[in-house]
Amino acid sequence: ARMSMVWSVREARAAELLALDEAALCAAVEAAGGSLLGPLRLLAPAAAFPIARFSLDQAIAPRIALAGDAAHVVHPLAGQGMNLGLGDAESLARVLAAPGVRDPGDPLVLRRYQRSRREEVSAMRWTTDGLDWLFHAGGPGLRWLRNRGLALVDGAMPLKSALVRQALG
Repeated sequence: ARMSMVWSVREARAAELLALDEAALCAAVEAAGGSLLGPLRLLAPAAAFPIARFSLDQAIAPRIALAGDAAHVVHPLAGQGMNLGLGDAESLARVLAAPGVRDPGDPLVLRRYQRSRREEVSAMRWTTDGLDWLFHAGGPGLRWLRNRGLALVDGAMPLKSALVRQALG
């Protein structure tokens, strides 16, 4: 089986990982994943890319509506950037197909689209930034609290199901 992965780490750790030879890097990935995937081997060289987050105050301009990464970028750790972009496209299509819309560039129509996305995009940004902070925060007490919280969510099937539904869009 083949897979592609993104491992989100701080800059210093990324430099350490990139300096490893292939066998050592595979061993580090295996160890981080608890060896759940079994032995790994690289199919392509490892690469590092800085994570850039941004959000525009306005996802619209005269006769323009931005969607997806053009309008907002969230931390990739939850893999939700594409889902947000698809949600943008769906919302824009719904707004443009609404009864009475004659001009897709009408400022009122574009503002309706922007308002329709603001809450979900903001919630996802807070969630991904919060998870990033939580997983990189130090201290044994915080790690224990994080792990305990994740275990509770994992054991609470209704909550876990709701989170999975949300993540899948």
